[in-house]
Amino acid sequence: MSYSNFKLFFGDIHGHSNLSLCGVCPGRDLRKRNLYIHSSLFKEYCRDIDIVESIDLFYEYARDKAELDFAALVDHDFSMSDEQWSIVRKKAWEWYSPGKFVTFSGYEWTSKAYGHRHVIFLKDDAPIFRCLDGISPSKAVGRNPIDLWNFLRENHIDAITIPHHPSITQFPVDWRYYNPMYDRVVEIVSIWGVFEYYGNPFKCINSHNLPRFFVQDVLNRGYRLGIIGGGDTHDCTPAGIFRRVIKIQCPEKCYISSLSDDFSRIFLHNPLGSGFTGVYASSLTRESIFKAIYDKRVYAVVGGKIRLEFSINDVLMGSELKIGNPREKLILKVYAEGDYDIDRVEVVKNGKMFYRKYCKGKAVNFKLIDDEKPNRLENYYYVRVIQRNGARAWSSPIWVIYKDLYRLNVERKDRFMILSGKMYRPMRIKILFIKDDPFQGFSKSSLIKKSDVGAFFWLEKNGYEKTILKVRFKSIRPTNFRGSITLKGFKNYDVYPIGFSIKKFGSDLFTDNYKGYIEWNITPSSNIEPLDTRKIKGLDIVLESDLTRNMYAIINVYIDGERAIGKTFLGENRIDRMPFKIPIINLRGKIVLSKNIKLKPKETFKIEKATKTCIIYPGYIDKNGFKPFLLNE
Repeated sequence: MSYSNFKLFFGDIHGHSNLSLCGVCPGRDLRKRNLYIHSSLFKEYCRDIDIVESIDLFYEYARDKAELDFAALVDHDFSMSDEQWSIVRKKAWEWYSPGKFVTFSGYEWTSKAYGHRHVIFLKDDAPIFRCLDGISPSKAVGRNPIDLWNFLRENHIDAITIPHHPSITQFPVDWRYYNPMYDRVVEIVSIWGVFEYYGNPFKCINSHNLPRFFVQDVLNRGYRLGIIGGGDTHDCTPAGIFRRVIKIQCPEKCYISSLSDDFSRIFLHNPLGSGFTGVYASSLTRESIFKAIYDKRVYAVVGGKIRLEFSINDVLMGSELKIGNPREKLILKVYAEGDYDIDRVEVVKNGKMFYRKYCKGKAVNFKLIDDEKPNRLENYYYVRVIQRNGARAWSSPIWVIYKDLYRLNVERKDRFMILSGKMYRPMRIKILFIKDDPFQGFSKSSLIKKSDVGAFFWLEKNGYEKTILKVRFKSIRPTNFRGSITLKGFKNYDVYPIGFSIKKFGSDLFTDNYKGYIEWNITPSSNIEPLDTRKIKGLDIVLESDLTRNMYAIINVYIDGERAIGKTFLGENRIDRMPFKIPIINLRGKIVLSKNIKLKPKETFKIEKATKTCIIYPGYIDKNGFKPFLLNE
């Protein structure tokens, strides 16, 4: 398959009109709003424009001024009546002109508890399914994404649900909810900023940001999501660079978390502009554009209409490349053509920059061979293009999936262990003969129910190579918990916030350097917003170990600025000093014998006396990499 089989179209399927309460299109009376407005708009905003006419302004700007090929208006579900939803669908049909300009019916499924997804429909007859009926999402939890997907499936509705601005604390996307049938793509850029990875240079500064909620984070979890850009414009100027209305988003007295590295009293729009999407489709029709988005043959752009082509072994972006022979070469091809000089092109592999090419001129075309030996069954690659004026593009990933890389068979006969394996390259393995379980178990404290204030830590197994370090803070009145965890000896880890308050600024927050250092600033019972009712909040830290080395955590806890001595518990044990250490995998004094060998096709080992468990690493391989194998007594 080649990109020459398709045509490239640009569009924005995430914009708002005055049907959204937060819309600031012409016709909206802005005199009661706390905002700045450009002087050129005085006459335009003084015109008597009906609220429905702002829909026409949106599509007119998209087609005639931004010169987009397709667009979708997705106003918030809770602020639209059923009658207005009928008008939205009618307008989408009126503006649809196959071969010239494509529109989609859609709306934004708006949840403060679960995050925002805009819903795009293939046809114009779909009913609206709100997160909440007749109430603001800031006042109740409402339905969850599973309810939305079930509704779409049960009613046989062709739709795509698109999560966006996933990391902001105001309404973060709850990534525990993911449905590959409907969550086909994720929005990586909008007027809010760039959501590629935690700490990227154009991240959103209009809200606190949560680590582990970005696009790279969910790709690393194995979610198969294409990448698009969207505007999320509220002024009827989709894909526009200059924002003409600026909102004041914070009162004079505004609490800023000690962990926040950005803050703005006014809504500072993405300086690169609003994002939009490049689509490779067979024709400019609704069916063809919808299919291209569903197939992830899309990429995100901001600041300019950059043409981007990316393939691996002639497989196009958004696709899966299945490989039977692990020695097969991966040939990456990249072509980019900008409307300004290109500064560099970067290839990202499994969340890390794999290759960078510095450029000269407006176009670049190159091949790259990845000859690294694969060490996981599933791998993803995507391309990032950066122009010298700041404009950039991100391709959808290509997933490279190996059928077989490493197979180790372990058989036990009496006091002997027989190893035989299949591997595509010479492999050294480590065998530990262990007399006791290396996992250190600390159960949940019974005092968590009895205590008014306290910090509680315990461990739970999740399989034999994964451990969940449970961190909980409890208080029956507003009490501030701060502190940090330093992790040692881990292979990988992930972090999930539990019960956090949902607010732009001043909310519960944690930071993570992705190298084993986590900080938090959390206040149970704070009641800073209607959904913040938790007396117990905390973190779940999912740790992965190879089981051949010690793994532990060093922890500091402060309650209202004081060391939490006597109010911190590890299991049932009260902690009487800070910092303290939690052993998680402890091999000291438990190793009977250790062997490092180069595995032959078949080999027999005597199991040493007093051995209860044999740990073999690597013992097998899965989609994320090598894993340990345990042979128990």
